Amino acid sequence: LCGIFKLSSIDDVRSLILKHFGPDCFHYIYHIDQTNGSDRMLCIKSKNDVNFDEEFYKFLCHSYGTKLREKVFFFIDNRNFIGKDVPFQLVYQKYYKLPLFVKSVVIAHDVEDFSKIWQAMGRSRTMNETTFSIYKNNIPAGLVEENCGLGDIKQQPLTKLLYTRNCDCKMAGNLSSIYQTLIALYNLSQQSFYYSDEIVNTFIEKMEKTITMKVKNIEVKIAKVVLGSPVPAQILQHIFVDKFQRSSNKSVAENDVSTQRVDTLVRQIVRQKFEQRLPSEDIYDDYIRFLSGEQQSLMEISYTKQQQKQKQKQKAKSQDNDTMDVFDKRHRLHFISKMANYYDATVDKEEDSTKALLSLPVSFPIFTAEYSAGGKTSVINVYPTIQFLYSHHIMSRYINEDVQSLLNSSPDKSQICSEFVASATKGLKKEENCADPNKFHAEVKLQFIKQNPQFSLVGIQPGVYLIGMKDQFNIHDRENHPMSGMLQYAVDEIGFVLFDKTNTKSVDDFGPYFIENYILLDLLSKQEVAQNVITYYCKHKEKLDKCLAQYDEKQGKGFICWRFLFNQTAMSSDA
Repeated sequence: LCGIFKLSSIDDVRSLILKHFGPDCFHYIYHIDQTNGSDRMLCIKSKNDVNFDEEFYKFLCHSYGTKLREKVFFFIDNRNFIGKDVPFQLVYQKYYKLPLFVKSVVIAHDVEDFSKIWQAMGRSRTMNETTFSIYKNNIPAGLVEENCGLGDIKQQPLTKLLYTRNCDCKMAGNLSSIYQTLIALYNLSQQSFYYSDEIVNTFIEKMEKTITMKVKNIEVKIAKVVLGSPVPAQILQHIFVDKFQRSSNKSVAENDVSTQRVDTLVRQIVRQKFEQRLPSEDIYDDYIRFLSGEQQSLMEISYTKQQQKQKQKQKAKSQDNDTMDVFDKRHRLHFISKMANYYDATVDKEEDSTKALLSLPVSFPIFTAEYSAGGKTSVINVYPTIQFLYSHHIMSRYINEDVQSLLNSSPDKSQICSEFVASATKGLKKEENCADPNKFHAEVKLQFIKQNPQFSLVGIQPGVYLIGMKDQFNIHDRENHPMSGMLQYAVDEIGFVLFDKTNTKSVDDFGPYFIENYILLDLLSKQEVAQNVITYYCKHKEKLDKCLAQYDEKQGKGFICWRFLFNQTAMSSDA
């Protein structure tokens, strides 16, 4: 919760569970995918990572029945998604008359506000029937009784302390609420129920450069009317005094709120509301920061559920950024490209030397795997583009002295490409026959790509693949790529076919249905469709060939259209 596991992967959690509980206690780990927030299940024994959907839930129920909840370790890092719910809790409770969670542990390491601990408990939709253990550091003496057993969290003195502190210091409101208070007091002084705002669309006013004058008129009007009426003026002063006394900032809490200060503050609130206020580097910055509901910035915070989720997702992305490996100087690549006008160069495909450079391949494989399938043993080598080296999907140690010297000594595009072709051809290993044609085995020999990357994978020839960024091999960039003639087809990490020149529909022939393609998707992304293809290739290859022969590709190419592919075959058989 809140940063404890920020630098850990789900594999680290798996290792820890195996170490403490052994291989037989838990069989699966539920976790939330850090890239897209989807529900996942990691098999502790096989390391297969699949979607936790209805089909897999039914499989767990069929395998374990009511003991399902004893075999799954639910791991939730609460900082990523506020309100993210573990699916099938109510379904399980309704059918088995038991809560899905046997016991919950909440780790609140550096959490000071009560709401985040409560949100972590609220992950369980059956929380009233679940036993919780909460671990918290820096608990004041005397607030928690030791060795007292289970108790109601609402009765704990610590709970009341955190809740009170949270209400006083964290949930002080937001700027919109205090601005609406000013409007309400304005209406009270005018004996009016409605307020007619001069600014309807802030964006348009900014574009037309009329907002500055209108905001100035509003602040003068509100300050004059509200503070010119004795009752509204005293109400507002009491509100400010009461709010500021609860601030954890001593300069805010101890400062006297005089009439003159209230007048200035009202004007500052109006400017801040319409984003026309500049920091004043004085006490008013602290006032506005406190009234905005945040302790560290002047930005407004809103507490509606949807906006809270969006804010938390945005914060999670920022926090995830600092898990990216900051490459040591010895693992960095430096390229300098000079041009008269960079914008003009990007418009002209021939002049955009930066993009051309980033799309070039590196002659050293970033991923190598050996596999046995269909009675043969082969090797797959995956080579990165230069741009892929700047992503957070690679391990920094890949960029060693050999890679640096290769790229620094080969500034010419054609030279880099020719060296890549020579290296890729030399790195190919001839196919060898293996004993059992129905046996599948894959072993990773070289791995410098991190877990669950986002990528485009381009097939050059069997055993040789180029991996680049998500949108690196689009239709516009392929035309001017120095190796455009060698790029045969491309898929992304999900399995969607981005382009295809091969026009083949066979698992044995090079193309979007080629078995190597799905072996890579399984090893790099743990895609379920890839695992299905491999299983059918080894055990039901005739059925797979038959489905491909009858599939018309109207719904799309590749086995990502698995359901359409098999449904079409079934319909043809029925006909």
